Amino acid sequence: MLKRFDKRNFIFLFLFTAFFGYLFLTGEPVYVGDTFQYENQMIMREPVYALLMQLCRFITPQNQYWLIILLQNILAVAANTFVLAFMRKRFRLNMGVSLLFVGLLLAPHIMTPLFASTHLTLTNALMTEGILFSLYPMTFVCLLDMMWSERPVSKKSFGTLAFFLLLSLIRGQMMVLFVVWFLVAYFLVVKNAVAKTRRMQEHKNTFVLAENIGKQGLVPILTAFVLAFAARSMIIHVYNYCEQGLFVDTVSGKAMSFANVLYVADREDGEAITDDGLRGLFYEMHDLADADQMNYRYAPSGILGRAAYHETCHDELNFTYFGVPAKRYVEETQGLNTDHYQELMLAVDEVAASLSSALMPQVIGRYVVNYIDVIVLGFIRTVAYETVFLAWYSVFIYMAAVILTILLWRRGNKSMAASFMAVVLLTIVGNVCATALMIQCISRYMIYNLPLFYMAGFLELREMIQERHGLQDGI
Repeated sequence: MLKRFDKRNFIFLFLFTAFFGYLFLTGEPVYVGDTFQYENQMIMREPVYALLMQLCRFITPQNQYWLIILLQNILAVAANTFVLAFMRKRFRLNMGVSLLFVGLLLAPHIMTPLFASTHLTLTNALMTEGILFSLYPMTFVCLLDMMWSERPVSKKSFGTLAFFLLLSLIRGQMMVLFVVWFLVAYFLVVKNAVAKTRRMQEHKNTFVLAENIGKQGLVPILTAFVLAFAARSMIIHVYNYCEQGLFVDTVSGKAMSFANVLYVADREDGEAITDDGLRGLFYEMHDLADADQMNYRYAPSGILGRAAYHETCHDELNFTYFGVPAKRYVEETQGLNTDHYQELMLAVDEVAASLSSALMPQVIGRYVVNYIDVIVLGFIRTVAYETVFLAWYSVFIYMAAVILTILLWRRGNKSMAASFMAVVLLTIVGNVCATALMIQCISRYMIYNLPLFYMAGFLELREMIQERHGLQDGI
């Protein structure tokens, strides 16, 4: 991808080294709520980060946490330097713009300690974000390189999908990248097929176009797409079997998503549950939550207010108002307790699935309204912070991005900046909408795409200005 390394990139290597070196030397490993689950290889978590912790524990049991954050900060230096070198080469960035892009790449690492509720230094935290915020932009530029090569069936294409598979084995949220990869590859297939059909002077013949779409690689990319999901599932099943003796996929997703159902449920909705035991369990959960106002009825007015209220309720609904009674219910009905914790959590997840399927038809209207509130907040947090002023700013900046992309494409489909922004917007939509189905859209889940969005937006503005100057100068 980068055949010749511009020596000036060593300047940015130094800047990134200074920044992340400072974070490492002045900070310390931050043990968070998720860390325990990873270091004990629990079935609620994906395997890669847990295996990284195992490896570091094997190398140095006494200093394993320090080794992890050292590796995380080194990865951040290497990945961000790689991304910037790629951007500089592709878009011929001068020193000033390159320094701006340095700031954009560092934005998540600055914003999270200052503005997020957790105040975490990402590369010092013992959780998946410690490596994902570095790997994500690096793999994203691999997708851009694949797209600009205009070859959907190639080493670059399948290599990018393999990178996305790795990311999905770190955090399930990243599975949305499989869909993004497929849509980009499918677009390239259709684009190449249309071009070939026109060269054959058969552009009005839909049968020839369909044949050319097949010849351009539709079957291979569809096969690879399906295999990526299958491979991820099999790897996780084998990992959980080796670690815990359970041939199962990652669990806890159903419980997390049920918290959203419980939040919008009314007591009378429980009449739809046919099983007496589950109905009684739901009434208990609902009554306890309602007594503490953990319900949509107590939310303030306004989209941002409702979304913020849901966010304060979600984890408590999941871990306390659902989790505690559900574990007791499983122990009473199946004899599973904390001595068999992994099996217990698997059974709890199935309880959540049963309750969700029974209640969803009753709550679907309120669920959709709440879902829209949550994704609105997710879109805002992807590019800004959740204040009323910045909410309107977010509407403006998204509209500007869409309009600029359309204008640049109307002038010809060769604009790399426009295609960059189109893929970023597609990924933002996927990330926000998929995350909101499972959990709340907190900042650290959303800002993966923040640097990429502003990079693409700046490049679109620059391209638009350059084109106008070119017209005025007669170039």
